[in-house]
Amino acid sequence: RRATFRWGWRLRPCLPAGAVQDPMTVELASDVVSSCMRGRPSHEGLVCTPLKTLAKPPPGVSARVPMPPPYSVCEAVTRAIWSFAKLQAELSAAADSEDATVQLPQTPSASGLPAAKRRKEGDRGDQANLIFPATSQPTQSQEDQTNTPSSEAALAHAGGALAVALAQVADADKIATPELAARVRAMALCAVGFWREVSLDLSKAAAFSYRFLENQRPLYWHRPPWRGVNLGGWLLLEPGPSAALFNQFEGPSCEWTLMRRMRETLGVDQAAEVLQAHRETFIIEDDIRRVKEMGFNAVRVPFGYWVIMGPANEDEFVGPCLEYLDRVLAWCDSYGLQVLLDLHGAPGGESGEKPCGRERKDWRWNNWRFNDSLEALRVLAQRYRGHPAVAGVSVCNEPSETVPAEVLCEFYEGAVRTIRGAGMRPDEVSIVLPVYRTERLDEIWRIWSRKYDGFAEFTNVAFDLHLYHVFGDWWRRQGLANHLRMAKRHRKILRRVPAVVGEWSLALPPHLSGDCDSETNEAQRMFAAAQLEAYGQASHGWFFWNWRDCPRQHDGWDVQKCFERGWLSTAQLADAASQAK
Repeated sequence: RRATFRWGWRLRPCLPAGAVQDPMTVELASDVVSSCMRGRPSHEGLVCTPLKTLAKPPPGVSARVPMPPPYSVCEAVTRAIWSFAKLQAELSAAADSEDATVQLPQTPSASGLPAAKRRKEGDRGDQANLIFPATSQPTQSQEDQTNTPSSEAALAHAGGALAVALAQVADADKIATPELAARVRAMALCAVGFWREVSLDLSKAAAFSYRFLENQRPLYWHRPPWRGVNLGGWLLLEPGPSAALFNQFEGPSCEWTLMRRMRETLGVDQAAEVLQAHRETFIIEDDIRRVKEMGFNAVRVPFGYWVIMGPANEDEFVGPCLEYLDRVLAWCDSYGLQVLLDLHGAPGGESGEKPCGRERKDWRWNNWRFNDSLEALRVLAQRYRGHPAVAGVSVCNEPSETVPAEVLCEFYEGAVRTIRGAGMRPDEVSIVLPVYRTERLDEIWRIWSRKYDGFAEFTNVAFDLHLYHVFGDWWRRQGLANHLRMAKRHRKILRRVPAVVGEWSLALPPHLSGDCDSETNEAQRMFAAAQLEAYGQASHGWFFWNWRDCPRQHDGWDVQKCFERGWLSTAQLADAASQAK
């Protein structure tokens, strides 16, 4: 009881003005927080074991908090922990340079947390390889540094911030569990580790950042990871999945040229009728029912900006046609499927390739109309905020590597702020930022994490990676063993950064087809199992490309054919879902 009053006395003056200062709430929250943050006896004799590792909660602690706290608790604690650890690092750097102008904040109070000064950017330590470091994980001694002065200060600050946040919510006695405090404690230690390493070893910094988010995510996000399939070729036409339409007209390579050819051949009105017939029949309710029956829990819906806004004056596209998004969302809600809305074709194009709707050899990155893209995302978010089926929004698709990483990250920051400002909450909708190829992951991670504090500043954000094994001469030269080995390598990447594998397939180079169907089928099943195991590590899940594809293409692009041939099965998807839990 003395411990309860001691902690209550220390924390009660920290409550913001106007907060509900219920003595029992403050005492109970303070008691549980103090015991779990310090390993002391807790309320009514409960003894909490201090957390020994950052990767997992302590023995006996479930993966989910029994009664999740309101998002406001997660938001307040995250801000307090991250800003404090950042200022600790700045103070240390200032002391090294005999500049003592940076001051650590006091315990959270009515005046709020002081704004963190932006850490100066530098090249020091950038030589460390983020994704494939020489030593991929911090050692045990590096992980559990709870007795250092910086860690002790961070733990005390985190405990105070948690108690202050809990005192302002209802049912605090049910929320203030050992599990919650253990995760907050792990977040505090990870934040200290990140800011200690970010100027020294980006590989270790990435590991601490990933663990920080791994402990933070269960506090607000309660959807299962996506195990889904793409509905490509429906609301943005591509020659593969939309082959039945492209084959009727000679020459088109993308939706833009197809629509021009259709108007020249059929006239404006009839061309519009043909396109409408495609949109009405390509995806119907029975498709959604079958997606669910196969064992998937989500769909990714690619569409062009014209579906939302209508085409710009110079574009040949047809829209708007939001009724199709309304329809598929209603179906998915009915069958219990999550939906990732994917702005697959941005205004002006995020590249000059077919997947964005218009193939252009003269495309330059400044053709991409970023402000119009933000407006399309704003309209989308305002229309579908609060929709129970909407679990994510992807802000573009496969941006060209000619787009400077600085420009791309600036657009991503604006996109996240736009979507959140339009009413899509972090505890309801994830925002997906395409990196596309793993070769760009290092560069984009550095800018996003160091310049924007992206993963801490913006909750529930994930990078999008597309992991194909068929494009480029290098992939075509590899044998099956190397393809399986690369899947394991991708597994390591996905354990270092919050991500979704937005597109993958079972397509392999032609030379890997066996001499008979049994050899081919065995190779494909091995390839499928390796990818499912690897992509199961992605924090936000994966989506197979595609629901259907051109009959002349490799069957590995068509998930229905993959099921028919026994390369994938409902049992495999069920195993993947159980492993994710």
